[in-house]
Amino acid sequence: MKPKRRYSLRTLILSLILLVLILPLGGLAGLRILESFLHRQTETKLIAEGVYIRLLYLGALREAAGNAGCSEPVLKSLPDRPPPTDDEFQPQFAQLDLLSDEILPPASDGRPAATPPHPAAVEAGRRIEPILIAAQRHNLSGVRVLDSHGVVVASTGEGQGIDLGECEEVTAALQGHYASALRRRAHISQTPGIFGRAGRVRVFVALPILTDQNQLAGVVYLSRTSLSLFLDAWDSRYTVGLVALLGLTLIIGLVLSALVARPLRVLIDKAQAVAAGDASVSLAVNRAAPREAHELAEALSTMVETLKQRLGYVREFTRNVSHEFKTPLTSIRGSIELLREGWQEMSDEERERFLGIIETDVRRMDRLVGRLIELTRIELAGRSDARTEIVGLLGNLVQNASEAGAEITLDRRRDALEVGLAPDLAETLFGNLIDNAVKHGQGAAVTVQVGPGTLVRVVDCGPGISEANLDKIFERFFTTARESGGTGLGLAMVRAIAEAHGADIEVDSDGEETAFTVRFAG
Repeated sequence: MKPKRRYSLRTLILSLILLVLILPLGGLAGLRILESFLHRQTETKLIAEGVYIRLLYLGALREAAGNAGCSEPVLKSLPDRPPPTDDEFQPQFAQLDLLSDEILPPASDGRPAATPPHPAAVEAGRRIEPILIAAQRHNLSGVRVLDSHGVVVASTGEGQGIDLGECEEVTAALQGHYASALRRRAHISQTPGIFGRAGRVRVFVALPILTDQNQLAGVVYLSRTSLSLFLDAWDSRYTVGLVALLGLTLIIGLVLSALVARPLRVLIDKAQAVAAGDASVSLAVNRAAPREAHELAEALSTMVETLKQRLGYVREFTRNVSHEFKTPLTSIRGSIELLREGWQEMSDEERERFLGIIETDVRRMDRLVGRLIELTRIELAGRSDARTEIVGLLGNLVQNASEAGAEITLDRRRDALEVGLAPDLAETLFGNLIDNAVKHGQGAAVTVQVGPGTLVRVVDCGPGISEANLDKIFERFFTTARESGGTGLGLAMVRAIAEAHGADIEVDSDGEETAFTVRFAG
């Protein structure tokens, strides 16, 4: 089955970097809603200005109409008059929406009026025009007041006497309806800065001037540049910055992937070489690699060394087992062959002797297997956090050996001693030492000494250990009591337990006594 292809760490890092970059760009695209909100804010301000101008113009118009004494009406009756309302408040809300409203071409300059405006309207416009011009210095709005036929009678700029009746929003306002529009600017200012007045879109508001009797007195036509997040606030410098940001992001992604993915790739290649049998490969990574890569390399190196040690252990274990089992298996095989060939001719004593040889060797192999299993468990178990108070445990072991006929005493130089051993391992360690002292002491007195400090000594006054054997007694399967059933694994288990739990074990023998000393960490 072909293995499933998975994404690489480099691909993951680059994808995340690009995603982080795309998120703010996507957010900018979503800010079109905010741009529409800014346009409505501008429209709302223009409506508020227009309401005050409307009231200002109506007051001036009443005074001018009373003074003019002209018979021609200055007000216009609407064919489609808005329905009257009894509401105390009649607010006008902003209506612009970029999602539904199109941005129109620049506003028309209008045309000369076919008929001059009413003298009262001209006088009213003349009276309020200075106020409009003064206010423009602060609110920046362009204002034109039109009479009831759409002719300009007051303006913050030029255009008096111009007919704007063909403009869409003015046409709607002359019918008594509020209208607003977004238009492109004909001339764009070059004022520097992201919030400068270099906007490309201008908001236009046409507010009908209605009397209390819903008669049209004119139109307030206002305009102001609106800020657009994308068109107004963007120029070529920001494009260069965006390209630079994309390039920098890509460089960061490549550097990051090189720092993270490359050391891992190197480790993978080296690990594959080790798996192929090249034990000389070093798993060290480059100094520039991150700390986690160095920690991974060290962990893999430790694992490889541990596997090498385990492999050496397995090889030595296999060699020892094959050596120890070879003799009894040969003996059993020979006895079986003799019994098979000469069973009828053998006497009962001879048959019992060969069967006894088989039974003895089987029992020895059974003891070897049991001891090997226990030794393997100890050597592979490692250190634990369990602790045991051993003075009482040693007292029990000494009492059991004494009841079995051994001459043994316990020398307590401290009342209690707690060591970092599990109870079963402590019993195995000291039980094997005491059993070894009793057997090899050949009936001589044995003393178990606790203390001073964390020291435990097992001393026997037997014949001692020769110098030739002193360095071998902790080796697996080494024994001088093979004929009496010794397996040569007891002291190997003692050393394995001591080393696994940070304890030191020593042996001294001078011909008069033999002492095994176990010294635990404080």
